[in-house]
Amino acid sequence: MTLTGIAVGPVFRLEPEQLAVREAEIEACDLDHELQAFRDALDLARHDLTAIRDGIAAELGQDAAAIYDAHLMLLDDPDMLKTVESGVRDRRRNAAWVFQGVMGSVAARFDQVDDEYLRERRADILDVERRVLRYLLGAGRRSLGDLKAPAIIVAHDLGPSEVAMLPRDKVLAFVLEVGGRTSHGAIVARGRGIPAVLSVKGALHAVKTGDKVAVDGFAGTIEVNPDEARAGTFQRRLERLRLQAGSLQSMLEQPALTLDGRRIELAANIELPGDAPEALEAGADGIGLFRTEFFYLNRVDRPSEEEQYRAYRDVTETMAGRPVIFRTMDLGGDKVASYLGVTHETNPFLGLRGIRLALASPEMFRTQIRAIYRASAHGKVRMMFPMVSSVEELLRALELRDRVLSELKRDHVPHDPEVETGIMIETPSAVWMADALAKHAAFFSIGSNDLIQYTLAMDRDNERLAHLYEPLDPAVLRSIRHTVDAAHEAGRWVGVCGEMAGDPHTAALLVGLGVDELSVSCYDLPRVKAAVRSIRADAAAAVARQALAAASAAPVRALVRERIDALMPSYLAHDRDEPERPTAAAAAPAAKRAPPSPTRQMPRPATTPAGKPAAKSAARRAR
Repeated sequence: MTLTGIAVGPVFRLEPEQLAVREAEIEACDLDHELQAFRDALDLARHDLTAIRDGIAAELGQDAAAIYDAHLMLLDDPDMLKTVESGVRDRRRNAAWVFQGVMGSVAARFDQVDDEYLRERRADILDVERRVLRYLLGAGRRSLGDLKAPAIIVAHDLGPSEVAMLPRDKVLAFVLEVGGRTSHGAIVARGRGIPAVLSVKGALHAVKTGDKVAVDGFAGTIEVNPDEARAGTFQRRLERLRLQAGSLQSMLEQPALTLDGRRIELAANIELPGDAPEALEAGADGIGLFRTEFFYLNRVDRPSEEEQYRAYRDVTETMAGRPVIFRTMDLGGDKVASYLGVTHETNPFLGLRGIRLALASPEMFRTQIRAIYRASAHGKVRMMFPMVSSVEELLRALELRDRVLSELKRDHVPHDPEVETGIMIETPSAVWMADALAKHAAFFSIGSNDLIQYTLAMDRDNERLAHLYEPLDPAVLRSIRHTVDAAHEAGRWVGVCGEMAGDPHTAALLVGLGVDELSVSCYDLPRVKAAVRSIRADAAAAVARQALAAASAAPVRALVRERIDALMPSYLAHDRDEPERPTAAAAAPAAKRAPPSPTRQMPRPATTPAGKPAAKSAARRAR
């Protein structure tokens, strides 16, 4: 058990690292020396990462250390080595320049991926790149040698290897200008119990070393030089959270049951097969979303049926009878063009992605469906199609599924013929055709992140539009309620995955909207369970009815603040403190508050509230 997602202390600015790489021509007689220098840099970087890996293994366990195995694999990647060597020899250019170009090209491909988790893998590539370049350029490592006393680190970025080296007794928290909650740096921070707020633009310009900062890793806010009263509030929250941490731990094995007896299935979202044990440790009822995209990205050929089957089987067996929902490949065509021959699209969000791409690649889709059905012989498996926007798409996918089932039966391949097949509801067209879709789909899972951006017609990754990304907009809430009603009318159950489900307050509102299942990250799961167990379903339904009648998001936020926040335990409430009660503005969700002048906040900030149960195992989230 770690401490909390709250920290108060002085600022230590970690200045951005300057690694200036200039293109230089290498004389023919110096090519061998240049390549040897590159190999030496790789060896030194490999030595560093091995030491870091071993240190994290000792501190957090082998699963957490596996993050750095991926970094070591990058250093040994034969394609990278071949490309750099040929670039140096054929173009007679310096190794640092060629290596930076190669790694930048790989990072750029990940930067284009829609999925946040996969997009954050770009940071791993850049972390490895910086480590090698330091040795090639003779640059010194960034050092915290001047950190003499506990402080809050404010920096532009920290790679996972740098987070692993932070002195835990000296680092109270850190604030970064970039990064997301699924970045490996954030994952390692959670595992080490370090609160953090990420993606705070201009953080370095807003503070100077010696300023006092209060970091709230739960709300995703920082306050610079808070006055005595505010500092006292944070300190009291800190003490209260320390006392309440045991409460979350004690309910991990308890069901997500409301006070008036309504059972909510609480499942976990995972990315890789090795994440399944973490879901069990967090108290999940099952896996509500297994993202299968990792099989398809950053490779030159299609994943085989056997490769996929082994991975799906491992997850299914680990969950030991608890249901596992495998989402079939949710890819954009420009992400797998290397072996599909799909041309680049100017707007991949509205292009050949999700079920459209799967249907356009029937052999690849068929292979995945076979692997999922074979895994069903080892436990309770469900299958889910992403980005379905019409009944026609669903029927085509089900037709292909039925052909696979016929083949498996004919060939006497072990499988469960009764695997439930559902769909994700992510587009307005799917919402308003939910009644027709429910005739063919066994269940719905509402992908709230995409549903919000498509309903509100805004790119959720566009910083200029971040203020428009509003989960509590009545248009979004009405879409969810319409979907739930249509599904229940047909006798289907409905889940929600995405950020809405992972926030305790909106999760309570979703219960009021009639949702049957919530699928969240492993590190959000205990707090969502605590929220569900703190409310009455009928009280949440009354709040939901008022929210559906609202004309905009503002009154819904106020409603959630006044009605739902009051039901939450103190450690889940927004800025609740006794004996003082914060003002309405201070109690609003952090992403929408009008901050006082010394406070730096960002819309939809990424946070790592380390005080959640199973935080140690949260570092297993990805490798």
